[in-house]
Amino acid sequence: MSGEPEDPAEDALATLRREMERERAKLRALQEIGMLLGTTLDLNELLSLVLEKVSAVMDCDRSTLYLLDDDSGELWSKVAQGEASHEIRLKLGEGLAGSVAKTGRPLNLKDAYQDVRFDAEWDRRTGYRTRSVLCVPLRNQHQRTIGVIQCLNKRRGGWFSVDDEALLGALGAQAAVSIENSKLFLSVVGKNIELLETQEQLQRKIRELDVLFEIAQVSASALELDEMLQGLLARTMRAVDAEAASILLADDVTGDLHFRAAMGGEPQKVSKLRIKSGRGISGWVAKNGAPQVVNQVDQDLRHSRHIADEVGYHPRNVLCVPLRWSEGDRQGIGAVELLNKQRGQSDFTSDDVKLATVIAGHISTAIEQARSRERREREERLSALGQFLASVLHDLKAPMTVIKGYARMLESEGDAAVRKEYVDSILTQVDVLDAMTRETLAFARGDRKLWVRKVYLHDFFEKLGEQLRRALGDRVTIELDLRDRGVAHFDAPKVQRAVHNLARNAAEAIAARADGQGPRGTFRLVVDRDAAGAIVLQCVDDGPGVPEEIRERLFESFTTHGKQGGTGLGLAIVRQIVEDHGGEVEVESAPGRTVFTLSLPQPADRAASSSGEQPAA
Repeated sequence: MSGEPEDPAEDALATLRREMERERAKLRALQEIGMLLGTTLDLNELLSLVLEKVSAVMDCDRSTLYLLDDDSGELWSKVAQGEASHEIRLKLGEGLAGSVAKTGRPLNLKDAYQDVRFDAEWDRRTGYRTRSVLCVPLRNQHQRTIGVIQCLNKRRGGWFSVDDEALLGALGAQAAVSIENSKLFLSVVGKNIELLETQEQLQRKIRELDVLFEIAQVSASALELDEMLQGLLARTMRAVDAEAASILLADDVTGDLHFRAAMGGEPQKVSKLRIKSGRGISGWVAKNGAPQVVNQVDQDLRHSRHIADEVGYHPRNVLCVPLRWSEGDRQGIGAVELLNKQRGQSDFTSDDVKLATVIAGHISTAIEQARSRERREREERLSALGQFLASVLHDLKAPMTVIKGYARMLESEGDAAVRKEYVDSILTQVDVLDAMTRETLAFARGDRKLWVRKVYLHDFFEKLGEQLRRALGDRVTIELDLRDRGVAHFDAPKVQRAVHNLARNAAEAIAARADGQGPRGTFRLVVDRDAAGAIVLQCVDDGPGVPEEIRERLFESFTTHGKQGGTGLGLAIVRQIVEDHGGEVEVESAPGRTVFTLSLPQPADRAASSSGEQPAA
């Protein structure tokens, strides 16, 4: 007896319930996808979540999501579900997904092998059999295709329906929005990272520029080479974050390196050391002219361990850069050595090498300029000393002439009182010679002080007039006009030298003009005081006047005209003496009358003072 017949109504109801359950599952999956898409902005995590749920909702074996690379214009699979994940790259129009990306239209195939666009290579490699395929484009809010989502092998029904196509399109639209948001977020994050990196680089460049600016300031303001190097080293050490540093310069003769500046560690001990040419890391750098970074000093055979032991300072790492500068016809060499990186990374980096190399270039230039300045100052000092000695030798004529005259007069003079007067005059001139000698030595030492004394004008100029008469009386008549006979303050020997020079120049100019015997002209010395209290000396002669061709450079050194054996220093000495007193010298000249006016200011504190000798700068 056969069983009871099945109730068609119950079968239909069961089928309806199964369909409703599948739809509910789809609805739950759609809700979960919507919730998941809002939980993360990480693109990899987002795509993994999307594909996992898409496969469940679409009831397929596997699904793959391709994104469009804006730079290359290719599709590539970010995540593949199933077996091992592989990156697949497709050109636009290549394969099924490439065709959908190019056309922007969905593709629904019952049998992939029946479509010429299908590439079965992956099936052959993996052993997987592709049957039905559903591909839909992913579009952003501007309706631009940004990728493709692909589902393979429908489990129930054998192939994807029109409803499946609509459902995958809806899922793709949701996924596209989330993908765009993730891309935007990643772009913002990337830009922020770039901005932070750019800001860090900018800050580093600003620090470098600040260091270079400080180096330029130190180079310009330092008076001595060692002072400059110490200042430059401090800036360099701070810029590279080193614990200790030193600047080593090579000896001109031996080539050995000696420490000219050192900071950190044991600088007092280091300053006494010498490094043989080419020895040690710094010696190698100085000799070869190439920077070196040694972040494991103990493993470098060039490391001078005996020096580290001697000074009691053992470096962990070393950055050393060469110094090079021109010095006349030779090249100076040296090195900047930086020890032990302090902050940040424990090792010196390539950025530290670049910065230290730039700084070393500025230090080399500063050394070259300082050495050049020292050579120039030495040459100028020697030149000035030579000119000064020439002026002294020039002015020796006056006291020597006076001494010679009095010595001859002593030979025939019988009166003891007169002889004593002559001896006193000779001793006065010896004092002048002694003062000139001391002045020469002081000048050689760089000391150009004036020795300002209280001077009784009557006594000083009476004696000066007598000296001029004995020295020049056979050539000119000496006249003295003392309109002020009080007290003044000035360097008496130097003022005496100035007047002697002007009187001798006048006598020589008058002698060159006239013929015959006896006095040929007059030299008149007028002593007065102006309304401001300055002592005014006027040296007036009736010679031929100052030649027009030398009038503009009359007070320059070595300016002379028509005198046998003239040095051209007399008037330059006069101007220097007057200017050292803070005064001025002027000249008015015409044939038959030349007037040199010397103004010697008398500050109120000196004019009122009764003290004796006062040094003045």
